[in-house]
Amino acid sequence: VNGGAAVLARLGLGEEIIKAGLPVKSVRTRTAQGWELLNIDVQKAVAQEPSLVYKGTPMCFTIMRDSLQKVLADSLDEGTIQTNKRLVGLKHDEPTGGVRLTFEDGTEELVDMVIGADGIRSTVKKETFPGPGRDPTYANIRIQFGVAEGWERAPEYAQELHQWFSEGTYALSGQYRGLEGKPFEMFALVFADDNDSEDAENSKWEPNEVKQDCLRRLSETGQPKEVVELCQRCERFFEIGVFYYPSLNPWTSPSGKTVLIGDAAHAMPPFLGQGANQAIQDAFCLGQKLSELKSGEIATLKDAVKAYERQRKLPTSAIQLESRFLGILETAGGGSGTLPSFVRDSFFFTTGKLGVAEKVFVTGATPTV
Repeated sequence: VNGGAAVLARLGLGEEIIKAGLPVKSVRTRTAQGWELLNIDVQKAVAQEPSLVYKGTPMCFTIMRDSLQKVLADSLDEGTIQTNKRLVGLKHDEPTGGVRLTFEDGTEELVDMVIGADGIRSTVKKETFPGPGRDPTYANIRIQFGVAEGWERAPEYAQELHQWFSEGTYALSGQYRGLEGKPFEMFALVFADDNDSEDAENSKWEPNEVKQDCLRRLSETGQPKEVVELCQRCERFFEIGVFYYPSLNPWTSPSGKTVLIGDAAHAMPPFLGQGANQAIQDAFCLGQKLSELKSGEIATLKDAVKAYERQRKLPTSAIQLESRFLGILETAGGGSGTLPSFVRDSFFFTTGKLGVAEKVFVTGATPTV
């Protein structure tokens, strides 16, 4: 988290994020043969952008999902969050002007407003905007993830994110901090999928099957020893397909009573690491507009949600396009020295030397709220 962490600091959670997260020192990108393409000094780069600094600390961390969720949940009053309530239906209630929610357990709830933060398979989105073109688009890219307990890196590589390019694959590894400061290392292998169906043959595999397929793929594509050894250490494994939503689709209902944020609005490939960061910024921006509605600065609820949508669409659309481009580039195949690999490696080497890669990183991380 970076821009999202900076926004949470504005809400009074800066100290909690610093305690829960592990600072990222740098991002190093190399080929499987060891040629260094770029090395971004993250601490130095982030420190130059004032909106990403909190009390002298550059806000860029790795953090396990459950640890971030705990920081957010602990900041709320007891009873604010209800779990085990799966939404299955939503309709606008004309007599009351509210929105009626129907849950899987048969219960219903009448509410004033619905904020759909329910992810890429958003029920809120499907119920609010029915019809064709509302399903996410498969990017023909898959990711195999592994998680290992403990940190076993050499001290000189601590707190670095390592990226490795080989034929048709891209590997990422990093150290993370979990609940109560527990150390983890995470691993991701990204590869192109020739299957146009979003339900790939291996989408229902058990964790060990994913791990064995990942090890096979690492061997076939020549990924380095560091990556193979981390993969072997991982106990938890899963695989997902990469999807995205056209971010220019509507995010708000005509009445303004229903609004989408995060992946429900603009799911994007993860290659800039901005999914959670942009979702947090969406929530902050929407909260600002609703506060302005309450104070009388904005006249109607419809105006408030439209103002949120206008402010957030351009930056999220730009990041989504950049992420899609990087996903295609990073999984370029054809073998070492062939044109696709040469173009990819030359691109990252050149942008690294010119400082463009660092600028793209900081621009994507900088809050736009």
